Amino acid sequence: MSLLSDRRPNRVNHCPARLSLLTLALATASASASATDTDTIRVQEPDTGRTELETLVINAYRPAQTIGGATKTDTPLLETPHSVSVIERQELDARGVQNLNEAARYTSGVLPESQGIDNRVDDLYIRGFDAGSFGNNVMLDGMRAPSDSNLSWNRTAFNSWNLERVEILKGPSSVLYGQIAPGGMVNQVSKTPTLDQEHILQLQADSHGRYQTAFDTGGASDDRNSLWRLVGLIKDGGTQIDDTEHQQWFLAPSASFRLNDDNTRLTLLGLYQQDAGGSTFQFMPYQGSVIPGANGYIDNSTFLGEPDWNQYDRNIWSAGWLFEHQFNDDWRLRQSARHTHVDSLYRTTVGYGVRGAALTDLNTLTDGHILKRRAVQGEGDSDGQTLDTRIEGRFSTAALNHQLLAGVDWQKTDWDFLRKAAQVAPDAIQIDIYNPEYTYYDFSKVLFDQMSTKETDRQTGVYLQDQIALNNWRFTLGGRYDWFEIDSLNRLNGVTTRTEDEALTARAGVTYLFDNGFAPYLSYAESFQPAVGTSRSGAAFDPITGSQWEIGVKYEPSQIDGMITLAAYDLRQQNVLTADPLNQADERYQVQTGEVQIRGLELEGRITPFAGFSLIGAATRFDSEVTRNNDGYTGNRMIRVPDWMASLWLDYTFLGGSLDGLSLATGSRYVDETYGNLANSLKIPSYTLYDAAVRYDLGQVGNSRVQLSLNASNLTNERYVATCTAATACYYGSGRTVMATARFSW
Repeated sequence: MSLLSDRRPNRVNHCPARLSLLTLALATASASASATDTDTIRVQEPDTGRTELETLVINAYRPAQTIGGATKTDTPLLETPHSVSVIERQELDARGVQNLNEAARYTSGVLPESQGIDNRVDDLYIRGFDAGSFGNNVMLDGMRAPSDSNLSWNRTAFNSWNLERVEILKGPSSVLYGQIAPGGMVNQVSKTPTLDQEHILQLQADSHGRYQTAFDTGGASDDRNSLWRLVGLIKDGGTQIDDTEHQQWFLAPSASFRLNDDNTRLTLLGLYQQDAGGSTFQFMPYQGSVIPGANGYIDNSTFLGEPDWNQYDRNIWSAGWLFEHQFNDDWRLRQSARHTHVDSLYRTTVGYGVRGAALTDLNTLTDGHILKRRAVQGEGDSDGQTLDTRIEGRFSTAALNHQLLAGVDWQKTDWDFLRKAAQVAPDAIQIDIYNPEYTYYDFSKVLFDQMSTKETDRQTGVYLQDQIALNNWRFTLGGRYDWFEIDSLNRLNGVTTRTEDEALTARAGVTYLFDNGFAPYLSYAESFQPAVGTSRSGAAFDPITGSQWEIGVKYEPSQIDGMITLAAYDLRQQNVLTADPLNQADERYQVQTGEVQIRGLELEGRITPFAGFSLIGAATRFDSEVTRNNDGYTGNRMIRVPDWMASLWLDYTFLGGSLDGLSLATGSRYVDETYGNLANSLKIPSYTLYDAAVRYDLGQVGNSRVQLSLNASNLTNERYVATCTAATACYYGSGRTVMATARFSW
């Protein structure tokens, strides 16, 4: 796909804004058009540059046809022997999505909001492993955000209004992206300039008192060789949590240029985003959230921090480019580059206790309603650079048709982190969980340095991939070699540590394309992540590795729009750190003999059985186990891995008659019970949530089209716990949110 490939305006007319989700292997190289039942729109001929009229008949939701994130090529989704889900812009709009957690709600194998409501970061688990901001597994345009080896709070979370789509790759993906968790990764694709750019102004207000204005506009030069786009948003107001407001604004300019008779394309991208206000992330005690306290359960809007101390301010800016040069019809060069800066200040007051401790007494409140607390502050600053250069070519050897990809990528992050804790007795700032009265204690006067780190992370990787076509057979072979190093300075004691290693990863897959639309496939893939620290002997740890076998079948019916995918997999993570069996007394040395295993079954699909009616469905069955462990957890279930998950989204648009232009949608999501620790002592109950949406297309009003919509998530305001990491650290999920939207486009 060309960087300037022509994408039709995402106009919302008499069909539902098409939701791209479903397929366990979905994808999109260019956004599908949304039009009326027989709407006429302009498209650009990519080869001749001539403009002509094309009439399209659109029913409702349509899956995308190609996916770039899974192979870094324009491989058709049906031919990709891996599980991929893509949420396109049309679906993000139709469901009223505000962040990555909400985007992934109707995707199999993905547990969104894995650490509860948190406006600081995007946190989700894919196939049982952390694939969110803290796991360093979130990409933007195929490039990693600044990352670090410790759990600092200085992270990116890009506003989803600037995204064209979200790609969720399931299973190990190290062959193309280097160090990454075995469960999968998320790639966010930025909005870039398009020909015949649609202009959008969007006004929103929600039930928490948040108001938001967003716009998306662009244009082209007279010769259409230079394009520009400007996306922006500003929001301010309340959140689900009492006494917690949040403000955010961003601007994202971009420009694209065609050079050398359209053989060279260059897209420049920039972004500046600022967050200010309070954080919605807070610890809840197990007693009072999972099990009742003295007066039952804590409301999911209760704020247990300190209003004057609750703060999360962050600045993000990035600048980069997407470059493409076509040598001839068969060979081309592509390059992606970006510099990203993040700085933040985080202050919070939370329940007193040790996160991750294997506590047997879950009743941590005094008299069943008094919570002891502690206060901390974190300052972070990071700069990350990433560069990915690749050559792609097509050629034949005998009966084999090859699509070869060869590339080298490099990334570096420099970051500083200073964590401070308040020297104040926990019972001096305790709080009543049912009737909070705040102390307004000035913690800034009693802070002491708890952690101070300066670190540089580097990674260089070379990779090679060959996609081979032989009649109806499709083969994928890939390999990669990485060099990585982590230099860390503890500024409190002056100790410097260095982690340096190499890793080889591979993957292979085969797909057979039947003429009736069925495409069974089999694949194998590997991953790695650095393991920071040393053993008892002082030797550096080897990388933590992952491997997966997956078998599945994709079905793309010829009579209706849609795709259905069924996949089964066996995923294992090896070299996991576990206790050294030679430890005595308070020794905490570790060895790399641990292993965990997840076997899963996923069904995901999007279909439009008849005009105006579409559905998205996903079902997941997990079977997780700690297979080797020296801490006494062998045979236990992994954390945050339910046995079952399921979701269903139905959308119907009236076509004609007195209700023409009205769309009604409803959805439900189920997550089975989970455990918050490997000891399986922190049990989290299952929950079921309900969503709904109403849209009405007013059609042409003046010089613009107008659409009104009302979206509601967690309709019943179900109070549920997403997970717990200790008896003093449980996290509520999002409660009911109702959002009204007025959208103007021209």
